[in-house]
Amino acid sequence: MFKNYLLLAVRNMRKNKLHTFINIGGMAVAFTCSIFILLLVYRHFTYDDFELNKDNIYKVYNYSIGPSGEETGTSMAYPLTPALKTDNIGVERATSILNRGRLVRYGDKTLDMPTTLVDPDFLKMFTFPVVQGNAVNPLSSTSNVVLTQLTAEKLFGKENPIGKQVEVKLAGQWYKLVVSAILKDVPENSTIKFSLLARTELDPDYAAIYQNWDNQNHPVYVQLKNNVTQQQAENRLRFLSKKYLPEDAAAEKRNGFIADKNGDFHSFHLLPFTLEHFSPELSTSSSVSKPFLYVLILISCVILLIASFNFVNLNVGLSFARTKEIGIRKCLGAGKKQIWLQVWGESFIMVLVSVLLSIAGLIILIKNFNETFSNTMDAAMLLRPVVVCIIVLMMIVVSFIASGYPSTIMAKLKTVEILKGKLTVKRPGVLRNALIVTQFVIAITLICCTMIIYQQFNYLRSAPLGYNTTTLISIPIKDDERGREIVNQMRTRLATQGSVISVTGSDVNLGMGNDHSSSTSISCFTYGDKTICGQTLNVDIDFLKALGIAPISGHDFSMDYAADTGSMIIATKSYAGQFGKNTTAGFSYFGDSTEPKITIAAIIPDIRLKSFNDIQKPLAIFLTKNERLDYIWIRVRTGNLTATMDIIKKTYASVEPGVEFNGSYVNENIDRLYSEERMMANLFSVAAIIAIILSCMGLFGMASIITRQRIKEIGVRKVLGASVSGIVVLVSKEFIRPVIIALFIAVPIAWWAMIKWLQNYSFRIHIEWWVFVLAGVAAIVVTACTISFQSIKAALTNPVKSLRTE
Repeated sequence: MFKNYLLLAVRNMRKNKLHTFINIGGMAVAFTCSIFILLLVYRHFTYDDFELNKDNIYKVYNYSIGPSGEETGTSMAYPLTPALKTDNIGVERATSILNRGRLVRYGDKTLDMPTTLVDPDFLKMFTFPVVQGNAVNPLSSTSNVVLTQLTAEKLFGKENPIGKQVEVKLAGQWYKLVVSAILKDVPENSTIKFSLLARTELDPDYAAIYQNWDNQNHPVYVQLKNNVTQQQAENRLRFLSKKYLPEDAAAEKRNGFIADKNGDFHSFHLLPFTLEHFSPELSTSSSVSKPFLYVLILISCVILLIASFNFVNLNVGLSFARTKEIGIRKCLGAGKKQIWLQVWGESFIMVLVSVLLSIAGLIILIKNFNETFSNTMDAAMLLRPVVVCIIVLMMIVVSFIASGYPSTIMAKLKTVEILKGKLTVKRPGVLRNALIVTQFVIAITLICCTMIIYQQFNYLRSAPLGYNTTTLISIPIKDDERGREIVNQMRTRLATQGSVISVTGSDVNLGMGNDHSSSTSISCFTYGDKTICGQTLNVDIDFLKALGIAPISGHDFSMDYAADTGSMIIATKSYAGQFGKNTTAGFSYFGDSTEPKITIAAIIPDIRLKSFNDIQKPLAIFLTKNERLDYIWIRVRTGNLTATMDIIKKTYASVEPGVEFNGSYVNENIDRLYSEERMMANLFSVAAIIAIILSCMGLFGMASIITRQRIKEIGVRKVLGASVSGIVVLVSKEFIRPVIIALFIAVPIAWWAMIKWLQNYSFRIHIEWWVFVLAGVAAIVVTACTISFQSIKAALTNPVKSLRTE
């Protein structure tokens, strides 16, 4: 019997080739898109699954309510880590994590990779198994270094690395360390990534700041004891904060801070490690928000629904051509269950073929998908049990949604009425139109959302940061020990180039460059009854000239001013304002009683080093001769930017020979900070295109069925004098009307959804009315074009042929 059903299914598919193609093709496209999204979401939700202690590990972060609203930060001071373990907080283990340096060498081989400085508890907290060497306490000494398998292979090849001596470069100085262990390579789905580990005490600044609570430059992770909850630990952290960082309520209020519900102006909180990957504002690595993933799941579902609605409409329309077949089967003894299973089975076969085609398409297109959406997925993920189960479940659910109703209609047909030619089932016009309306509600909503998301993305990209990013180039320096020397050489060698305006340097990048670095540091000190805090930036001369910033008062760092040394700073307006509203250039203060007095050389408007997603912070810019510079900034003229970049690339190669050039325009660096917005815009645009294509495929198939069913009516109308244009309008309006209804339903949905989404941004666009008009016009035009072929074909049919008796 199964073989018979299979033959019938193949025969019916061959008989209705167009509709079979629409069903299978539409489903294949929908499944391909949905499985892509499934793999993407699965990858994010399985981040850090390999960590055995993940449920007990937390990341410490600061919380306060400042003049600009809620502020959070993960930069901590060195004294915090030991205090967490000794002050009865309930912490079993704790570790700092800090990336320092960029070079490691063994013999004559030098690699460009950061050294990650951690505490001995790190390898007891996190699950990075030792595959060779000391597995008990690999970082027992400050002279130890731990490598990953990949790093060890790059440095030593096939040589045994255990006990060998390597050198790491930190702050311009080489440190000799002994390899104590080799770790299994860090998984791709790990929040914490590193190439080699060494002790925190190796930081060249450690001795000077290990007791300084005001110098905050690294995140801290803790592992709570099994009998301590997060809430209990956070309550105890309040006492730790009051002990080491006492607050002056009057001063905090003057600075614009508001106490939280516990009465604290600044407090420590704990972020569960399992949530770090879903907390972009607190994560120090790649992260994504959970609402974004839920939106992806929703997109996946609606695309499958649109394809399923096509299935329902086409199958219901075609079911009336099979009534005699069903009637004869019932006469021969077939029951309702058998009829239902036969019709459903035919649809299930088409769904199965669609899934197989989609998997084949996914394997072919996964490389392009990774490039488009900046991902690292592979086809092997399809073999994971969870993924296989979800795909099978999707296939079964879709087959029931797509074919359950048509199968039920066919099974309920009455045998006597079928054979007499009297059917009581009316054409399901209401259902058909309802499904068409739903399809286009989804499609128009996606079109509107796509346009608004792209507008917001472009607004963030082009919003003023306080300096021109399009003609500013940032180049990472490999040998930071010679940073200032390299910057000076670049300035000298490019001085004769008319396309170059100015050259300066910095210890941090603007945005996120090709080296994937985007770190900043914050420094605080007490000034009278005030706490002065701000981001810090170490730069070279011509800083304002290179960034194109005009000072409110004062002057740029320049060779013309011999006093411009470490005792002079350039302050943003908000930083200077912390001293008092009337602070101007020339104002002096003591940041540290043991250091010389600092003078403000210039006050500039507030600028943003990062994206508009980050709260704008006060900024102090130093010209400190003994501080390293990690980046070259070059301002160029708006001419041939490609040719200018080639000139700079050649010049850099002469200054740092043999080093890979990772320079990029700062506007590109800023774009990288909006990766989630870009991915959302791309996904919505793809989803909108697919939704329109699937909806139009369904319309085309339905137009074919409707014109076939009304062929005699059209013939009679033509005999009675109806024109071709009249027939076209008659057929077309039956499909245009549901699209117009869908437009009026979709517009408020899209408007409400985008208003909610835009509230996540402090800087956002205003939604324009023409977005909805354009989306509606586009939907109507596409619909008219889709059904015009079938309607014109029906109108041009010879009425003699259409009225001929069967």
